[in-house]
This record gives sequence, C-alpha cells and structure tokens, in this order.
Amino acid sequence: MGLFDKKYCDICGSKIGLLGNKKLEDGNMCKDCQRLLSPWFSDRRHSTVEEIKGQLAYREANQAKVTAFTPTKTFGNQTKLVLDEGKGQFIVTRSDNWIKENPDVVDLSALTGYEAAVKVDQDEEKTRNAEGKMVSYDPPQYTYEYDFKVRLLVNHPYFDDMAFEPFRSVKEKSVVVNGQPAAVHQAEFKEIKAEFDELRAALDKFCACVSYSEPKEEEAPAPAAAPAAAATAAAGPNTFVFPSLPKSVSELLTLPGVSFHDPFAVAAMAVAAFCRFPEDRDTCFAMIDALKGPQPLSNVDKSFIKDRFMDGKGYIPRSYFDGATPENDYTPNQPYTIRVIESAHSRDQFDQGYITLYLKSGGADSERPVTLRHKPSTDEWFLWNHTGILAGIRVPKSSDPWA
Repeated sequence: MGLFDKKYCDICGSKIGLLGNKKLEDGNMCKDCQRLLSPWFSDRRHSTVEEIKGQLAYREANQAKVTAFTPTKTFGNQTKLVLDEGKGQFIVTRSDNWIKENPDVVDLSALTGYEAAVKVDQDEEKTRNAEGKMVSYDPPQYTYEYDFKVRLLVNHPYFDDMAFEPFRSVKEKSVVVNGQPAAVHQAEFKEIKAEFDELRAALDKFCACVSYSEPKEEEAPAPAAAPAAAATAAAGPNTFVFPSLPKSVSELLTLPGVSFHDPFAVAAMAVAAFCRFPEDRDTCFAMIDALKGPQPLSNVDKSFIKDRFMDGKGYIPRSYFDGATPENDYTPNQPYTIRVIESAHSRDQFDQGYITLYLKSGGADSERPVTLRHKPSTDEWFLWNHTGILAGIRVPKSSDPWA
C-alpha cells in the first residue's frame, strides 16, 4: 500500500483524510473516533482495533453515568475535581457542559493514591545601574510563582493516572533576607492554599496514599543509602535482601524470604520482576503474571508497561533498591536490598481483601503505592495494581542535560 493510498477507519469505516490517520497496533483510526476516547488515555498507538472498540463502548456507557452524576462537592477554579458522594464517584473536568464533554465517571473506590504538591518557580528581579548593567536589588527581590498540582492514581482499564492543576497559578513578589522571603503570603495565595488543603483532606478520606508537599522549592535527590553490608545487617521484617535479580519465573519464586502468604514479599518481588524488562520483556511479563495469580496481564496492561519503559527508562524499578540514586545512574548496592512500607492507611480496605503498601524510590520525594489483593481460599496475596511502581522519577545524571 502506497503512502498516499486511501485509508479507511477500522472503527467507523469512514475515509481518513490526509494527515488524519491515527495508527493503531493492527489498523487505522480517524480523528473523529479518537476524539471519543477518554482524554486520560495515552496508549492509542499500542492498542488494537478491538481494544479501541471496547473503549468506545465503555465511553458510550459512561455518557449515561454523566447524566446521572449529581455533584455534591467541587474543588478548583480551573480543572475541577467534582464529587458525587452519594454514588461514591468523581469526575475531573474543565468544562461546564458535561454532557458534551463526557468526562470519565470514576468510582472513588478505584483511587489507589494521589500526589498533591505546590510547585514553586523563583525568578530574581533586577534593575539597571548607572552604567547600564543589570544588577540585583539590595536586598535581592524575587518573583515567586506557585503552581498547584494534583495527580490521582487510579485502578482503571484505560488509564492509570489523572494529572491536572485545579487552581490557577499565583504570583507574588518578595525581598529575600538571610535566604528566606521576607514578605508574608498575600490573600490570594492564602485563599487558594486553604482550598487546596480542603481538596487534599477530601482525598485523604478515599485513598491510602498521602503525599503532599508544602510550598517550597523541590527537594534535592535523596543521598545514597548505607553500604550493602550495613543494609543487610539492618534488614527488618519488611526488608528483603536478594543476592541477585531473577532471570526466570522459577528464580523469582525462590528468592530468599519471599512467600505469597506475605503481601510485603509480593510487593518486593514485583520490583525485582520489573527489573527484567529491559533485557527480556517476555520473561518479565511471565513473572508479573505469576505474581498476579488469577488475573494475568491484559493487552492493555502490557502496553502500559511497554510505554513506561520507553526512552531507556529501565532505571525506574532499580531506583527502589538501597543505594540507587540519580547521581550513580540508579546503581543499587549489592546485595539488592528493598524496604516495603506500611502507612497508617494501608489497611483501609483490608476487610475487602486489599492492602496498599509503599516503596521509596531514590529518584522521588514521595513513596509509590502498590496494591495487593487477598485470595481467601489459599490465604495468598497477589499483585493487584502495579502502576505506582512505574511512575516517573528524576532522570539519571548521565541523561540529564542540565546536570
């Protein structure tokens, strides 16, 4: 088939105009069909025609949920988080015309965690002196811009996170004395910050992950952990030490100290399994299938994992082992030591058979969630939601053009 041959949409059958083709894994899609997909969906290129048709059927059913959605609380003055507490649902939308936009209606129970942070950008104000040169004020003066950012982690068949800015940015000016801004925050910042805290408090009720940053500059990367010998000696009940990383399912299942009866061990095994992806993706998938038990990876799950490892991001799972930092290109201490953390909210859904545990990455300020599900008949725990493990982190120093 030539470059300029006529193409037809494998979804609706219509002719696709020049430059209007949206490639699928096994076919083509027109722009009109693409517009009907979820705005949070990002894996179109690796999706099949049948998977896209399945999503469009879901989106059509979602329209009825939008019609029935009854807002009880709204947070934000830009992209809004809207709750329907009666039905236990939420939407994230910029539009006031919900019927036309068809925002995804998501169950609050699908929330597995969130990140909420106030990002600060600082620019120094300068003035021109008598010689015409730009110089600093005395004392220095700065403009601070505060961006309010939220990222929801969700267990959903078509997307795993929803990142948005619920409030408009706020700018303030201040002189700096002894390295600190001298002025107090203005009324606009205080008002939006209070609403942002209300949003965070609402999310605290519905998901286990609490990751929140006060308005300050981003923290420096975490320092390297102690040497391997010290890490091994300090190993506790939720710390796992592996002499090497597994290269097969059998090696994974025979790692020291692991058991499907221990959800902490399954979380640690998941990280070890993902480390195999850059060298052997098929074996990695087989390992994850073993950890997922009754519910193996779907094609959408596999596409999501492939997407997370694009552009040489094989360092992400390594970052959870002691000693791995951006400065050393995420090279862990050996033996490989990983610590699995339980928070005060980890067991919020324990009665329903779920536990959400956390992993600390050497390239992130907040812990990453991993959810396990219990199988009562065998008293075993299996991997339920792994998306948090593959969340983005700081790039290695060797790949950072600004390092």
